[in-house]
Amino acid sequence: MPVSVAAAKPKPHVNPFPKDPKRKRHTLKLHRFQKIVHRDQSRFRVIVAGRRWGKTQLARISLVMAAAEKRKQLVWYVAPTYQMARDILWDELKSSIPRAWVHKINETHLSIRLINGSRIQLKGADKPDTLRGVGLNFVVIDEAQDIREETWELVLQPTLATTNGQALFIGTPKSYNWLYDKYILGQRPRVVKDARNRDTANEWMSWQFPTITSPFIPRAEIEARRRDMDPKSFRQEFEASFETMSGRVYYQFDRNVHVGDYPFNPHLPIYIGMDFNIDPMSAIVCQEQANGEIWVVDEAVLYGSNAQETADELARRYYKYMDQISIYPDPAGNNRNHDRGESSLDILREAGFTKLYYKAKHPLVMDRVNAVNRVMRTADDTVLLRVNHTCRKFIDSAEQTIYKEGTREVDKKLGTEHAMDAFGYYIDYRHPMAKRDLLGISI
Repeated sequence: MPVSVAAAKPKPHVNPFPKDPKRKRHTLKLHRFQKIVHRDQSRFRVIVAGRRWGKTQLARISLVMAAAEKRKQLVWYVAPTYQMARDILWDELKSSIPRAWVHKINETHLSIRLINGSRIQLKGADKPDTLRGVGLNFVVIDEAQDIREETWELVLQPTLATTNGQALFIGTPKSYNWLYDKYILGQRPRVVKDARNRDTANEWMSWQFPTITSPFIPRAEIEARRRDMDPKSFRQEFEASFETMSGRVYYQFDRNVHVGDYPFNPHLPIYIGMDFNIDPMSAIVCQEQANGEIWVVDEAVLYGSNAQETADELARRYYKYMDQISIYPDPAGNNRNHDRGESSLDILREAGFTKLYYKAKHPLVMDRVNAVNRVMRTADDTVLLRVNHTCRKFIDSAEQTIYKEGTREVDKKLGTEHAMDAFGYYIDYRHPMAKRDLLGISI
């Protein structure tokens, strides 16, 4: 697999450490490809690498250098959980910094303050509210594929705004999730067009490194794993290849087939499937074309929201077309569970959405799933579903919703299923699977 490396003007290497014969030399050693990443000056850098390539080593050195090169820097390392941050980095980080540079180490808060006033802290993304309200100069987001995109976009990215801070994303492919999206941003030309069609510098840079590019891993070890693993898992874990997830619920979905430019048409009816899960609330906006295709043209996937906020958002976007809208909600929305005693469906009606269609009880999950897979691709290879490229949550949901291993029960741990649930309520009502008795003789 070729390694994607773009030319970048190297920044001068500055060693902030005094000579310390007691410090192990290997603690700050970078191999050739790690140096390429470390010297790149892009504001947002994304590394997609195979297992044991040296991602944590690069993270550790990047943190120390960012804190030491300038005074009073706030530098964070963020892992999927607080405990993972401690297990992955804490002991090695402490051993990397000469004692002469350390002012104070706080074991409870996983924090190291240097004598130049800079501070390095380890954090967990499992409690995003604890990450708000600071001005970060540099952050490493490790195992990014296992962290929710909202933690970056709504919590961490704003902390870099006031300081013009930088971020380093590190991960191993896990389907085509948000890490893939950031990787693609880094593959664009170094100069791109902004919203006003003006030339502007691309702040993103990305690389894809298979394990074999690390000089620290014997080739025999890689070949041994090749014999032990199935091809798909090996490609993902060791070749840093983006692969579709195993056990996918919506196995017919293929972004290369279904995703493209499919914009909203103001002259067509609007069909909205809704799921009332609080985190997130999901509304998928669809339009049916004259040729029988169903286009997903928009989405409103709101985290930490409620039925009122979702109704207000849909009304804001489509106030000119209210008489064209039909909503197909989760039947559970008819339950009276709000402060004033009204149901979620009552809230939709009060917001001006009068055409509500739903079944008296939930459709069987497998019936709904089968109906969705059928519009994605029928048995005679007809594709009925098209998805606008802007509907990222829908795409993520279609690709990442999986079954629990060894069962036909949807795995809800990742919380990726809600957009497809919303779409499924609409499909199950308007385009259900036909149930027919097969006539014939069994011999």
